[in-house]
Amino acid sequence: MKDKRFVVPIVMGLVCILTYIIGFNIISEQKTKATVVEVNKKVLFTAKDKSQVETAIADLIACEEKRIGNHVTLASRPQYRIALVRKSEIADQSKIKKILEESLLLQTSAAQIKVNGKPVVCVADADTANRILSDLKVCLSNCIENEKIVEVAFAEKVEVETGIHPVREVMDPAEAQKLLETGDTSPIEYTVKEGDSLWLIARKHDTRVANIMALNNLKSEKLKLNQKLLISSSNPLITVESVIEGKKKEVIPYTTRITTSSSVSSTQVKQPGRDGEKEITYVQVRKNGRVVENKILSEVITREPVDRIVVTGTRSSYTMTASRGGSHVGGLSWPLSGKITSNYGSRGGSHTGMDIDGRTGDSIRAAAGGTVTFAGRQGTYGLMVTIDHGNGLKTRYAHCSSIFVKVGQKVSRGEVIARVGSTGRSTGSHLHFEVINRGSFQNPLRYLD
Repeated sequence: MKDKRFVVPIVMGLVCILTYIIGFNIISEQKTKATVVEVNKKVLFTAKDKSQVETAIADLIACEEKRIGNHVTLASRPQYRIALVRKSEIADQSKIKKILEESLLLQTSAAQIKVNGKPVVCVADADTANRILSDLKVCLSNCIENEKIVEVAFAEKVEVETGIHPVREVMDPAEAQKLLETGDTSPIEYTVKEGDSLWLIARKHDTRVANIMALNNLKSEKLKLNQKLLISSSNPLITVESVIEGKKKEVIPYTTRITTSSSVSSTQVKQPGRDGEKEITYVQVRKNGRVVENKILSEVITREPVDRIVVTGTRSSYTMTASRGGSHVGGLSWPLSGKITSNYGSRGGSHTGMDIDGRTGDSIRAAAGGTVTFAGRQGTYGLMVTIDHGNGLKTRYAHCSSIFVKVGQKVSRGEVIARVGSTGRSTGSHLHFEVINRGSFQNPLRYLD
């Protein structure tokens, strides 16, 4: 039997430990007075006192008033009640601020822009809304030098309505205008392929060159193979219809006259050609800057063209119209007989081919022998044929009404491959003809014989 002298101290020690544990729990479970915060009978959190909550609300309102420049109020004020709670249940200042930002409905007097009765953006006041709409009319009319706006209006019914709106809906004016102009789109990543240009990429994705350059911080239009670009398609929430009058200068291609002579053993240029120039006055109807109707009011020749005369001992004489920009490479035959309505490099240098006028159904012929690498519908090109002639040289034929070849087919020079049309983004029947040499667009006139 154990010595009783040791039992008593052990029991007393256990009692002390148990007493300490019970006392600690009692202290830790001790409750205190605090303020329970509710909104619309829903408990948000528990705060130390009401003043702490009111200060946080005042700071939140002041911050939003500074952002939008308007007086801000609460849609529903919090309710307070005193309760006994554990100290661990009391929220700190950062948690109080976060919950209030997420839960409180702040409201203000603001102006809503409606398009065909549908609310699209909300800004601080009616003056801001009307200023945005005025700026859009200028921006989406897309006037350039030597042009003026004759008429401008919105295609849709556009209204500005003032009322009480949630503060979170009120947008910065610049953001609101951008949304109206481009639509709510998420950028996609595009990899630059052989033959691409910014103008071509913009056409494929229904956007503008300026938008792509701004989104990717590009300083020039030069691209590299496999370069990654962010593309945000433009899909405006509002349509600006404008009537524009303007003047422009256009080249009159010189005529090449080739004659035969029995006294000449080789081809000689008897007289070099020189392009003429004319001034065109026009009126255009545009929707968001895109031409939907074009009318020529007058054409005045300011410089007559000079014929290029070539003498050869082997060829029959013929006449063709061409503007020889730079050195003549040759080797391709004309795919269509017709007037050049838009030269390579026109439209501010963004036109990657040349447009040849024609009637719907006219035959389009292969400029040289080769293999068809594309035959079908390609975005704004409409129905299109691409032929690979080897050695890095390709030709494209766009806006066709019908196609007679298929991918992989071998074609001969002069073979009918398609018919003239106006498919894709086109304002009339014509052939858009491109020449691509080792991945770069070239002036077709340098390659046409």
